[in-house]
Amino acid sequence: MEKNDKRQLLAAFSLVGGMGLSMAATVAAGVFLGRVVDNWLGLSPWGTVAGVIIGMAAGIWSTYKRIIEVEKLD
Repeated sequence: MEKNDKRQLLAAFSLVGGMGLSMAATVAAGVFLGRVVDNWLGLSPWGTVAGVIIGMAAGIWSTYKRIIEVEKLD
């Protein structure tokens, strides 16, 4: 494997890993904020459910934007 091939492979792993972390972080933030809303307004478990859904949507949107950004570079 050439040096350039290794660099491209590592860049791809970095991109995918970053997307995974972004997805996990947005869902975790959604769960946290949903729990706060549940405790504040007494809506358990609906605040957490809404937080998970919003977190997943934010993670998917972030991943989509990142893919579009990478596609423009190629």
